[in-house]
Amino acid sequence: MKEAAANPGRTYTIGTAGHVDHGKSALVRALTGEDPDRLPEEKARGMTIDLGFVHADLGEGAAATFIDVPGHERFIKTAIAGFAGIDLALFVVAADEGVMPQTREHLAILRYLGASRGLVALTKVDLVDDDWLALVRDDLRGFFRGSFLADSPVLAVSSVTGRGLDELKAAMRAALADVPPRAAAGPFRMAIDRVFSLKGFGTVVGGTVAAGVVNVKDELEIQPLGRKVRVRGIQSRRQAVDAATAGMRAALNVAGVDQNELERGCEIAAPGLLAPTRRLDLRLDVNAGPVRHRERVRLNKGTAEALGRLLLLDADAAAPGETHYAQIVLEDAVVATRYEPFVVRDASTLRLLGGGKILDVFPTPHRRQPWVVEELRKVEAAAHDPAALLEALFSRARGPRRSYRRAELAAATGLAEADLRAHLDRLVAAGKVAAFGPDVIAAAASAPLAEAAVAVVAAALARDPLRDAVSRDEIRGKLPLELSAEGCAAFLETLAAAGRLEPHGGGFRVPGAAGELSPAHRDALAAIEELFRTEPPMRGRDEVEQTLAAYAEGLTMLKYALARGKLVLLPEDVIAAPAFVAARKDELVAHLAAHGTTRAADYKDVLGLSRKLATALLDYFYEQGITVREAGTHRLAPKYQPQRRPEEGP
Repeated sequence: MKEAAANPGRTYTIGTAGHVDHGKSALVRALTGEDPDRLPEEKARGMTIDLGFVHADLGEGAAATFIDVPGHERFIKTAIAGFAGIDLALFVVAADEGVMPQTREHLAILRYLGASRGLVALTKVDLVDDDWLALVRDDLRGFFRGSFLADSPVLAVSSVTGRGLDELKAAMRAALADVPPRAAAGPFRMAIDRVFSLKGFGTVVGGTVAAGVVNVKDELEIQPLGRKVRVRGIQSRRQAVDAATAGMRAALNVAGVDQNELERGCEIAAPGLLAPTRRLDLRLDVNAGPVRHRERVRLNKGTAEALGRLLLLDADAAAPGETHYAQIVLEDAVVATRYEPFVVRDASTLRLLGGGKILDVFPTPHRRQPWVVEELRKVEAAAHDPAALLEALFSRARGPRRSYRRAELAAATGLAEADLRAHLDRLVAAGKVAAFGPDVIAAAASAPLAEAAVAVVAAALARDPLRDAVSRDEIRGKLPLELSAEGCAAFLETLAAAGRLEPHGGGFRVPGAAGELSPAHRDALAAIEELFRTEPPMRGRDEVEQTLAAYAEGLTMLKYALARGKLVLLPEDVIAAPAFVAARKDELVAHLAAHGTTRAADYKDVLGLSRKLATALLDYFYEQGITVREAGTHRLAPKYQPQRRPEEGP
């Protein structure tokens, strides 16, 4: 039977796993001809302590990057970072020792991280006889039973004699033939597992491209640092390339950030794709326990690690083999996406406690309630069905999050914009959601939200009958659901179209509802009207306020009269009746048309007013563009000057 072959031209990522000193690095060196241990300390101690990267030709056009991980328990954090994004696990067990503690731990970690393809390399076979080798093989079949390696071949190899290396390469090619292509479509994302600097180039970040494509000159964002960077150059397999796509190992030379600002665990992605969070909802499968409520743990996901407090949502303690829902509150921010795998370890002993899937990246704080667990169960069940996930998100019976931005939904579901729009259109047509601009809310929340908006407007106008309308921003700030400014505007427009609210003066009011003046308001307004019926109908503000001091609502109604044009506020804090100001305008235009210019000292005599009042009027007419000023005199602005007929001459 013809052997299946890996896709020619595609570069795969293979990660080693296994107990310390079981020959992982030696095997990679024997397969590739290169030593993955690059640090002087590693060579001196004969032990891998950091990730090693080696590129190799597997034959028949297949190429791979080997990520060699440390096996010692003190470096499990580093090993987990190396497992992120691999296509194939090369699980190494030494024939002379068999299954050891980190053998078990690495297998559990790979299971929690969702590994589905692997090979078992039984190393150091040159140190044992055939009978011992057969016993170890039988033991491994039992050990791997029920795991993703249950049906994988166990290949006997020796890095010293070369035994089995060709067979191992052939098995790798066959296993890689079934690896589906990564998601080249969609936004770019890469977890950073290497950070270094090259003289003449600057900062370089390395990792396995998780999704999308990156090109030279692309603008990207590094999170949780929140730093915008530009890609100056890309290398893959030590060759300069113009682009790197999902599944490739890539080193990006980036401008805009210093090497010392970065560390393993950061992610580089398309701008706006990722955002930092310190709280995650989880489904936790327990490996070792008991795990107690509020236990301090280490969360490992991708290449990142963060300390946090684990809050069990359905029990006080979790035993090995059990599955629970939990929320973790982190001490440092991470970036994550829904359904991303994770591992948790004891904060001090580093013992592997368990792992699972992230169910919500930006949850609210939860109390231990049955409805919380039920909603998380719905989200978990929708893991492979974006439409079902959308329904689960919007069918939440309780909790404050019932509105989402379209961009949030795209990130939550992994859907492209067109696909998300199609799913939302179907949900809108089915009456399950309502869309307002960039915001989408549960249909069940739409009617209560409309009632709340109308109530906000009615209450604001009732509290202050002098107001004509309530602004969009004020309404938005008091709604029970969070809407963007654009979404709130679209929502209020639908209420206006339905006749629930009425646009007025840049805001909204309830149709037919007008503020009613109280007796105290009416008394103060009558006093103001009487004051400005006396001659001259203009006064200094101090005089007006002193007169109105006897009225409880005097100052309020003065503001009311000014706001509604019942009075005019002139410069120098002078207040006048509108009809009086209009008549003085006509007189001034006629006076200047006849005399050309005037001064305040002359104008006061024309009006029979004090110099202060005459100056206030002249300054007001200047501000209104009726006159222009030159060297202390006032003359008509050009548009108010009389037009001469041609026969009149110059």
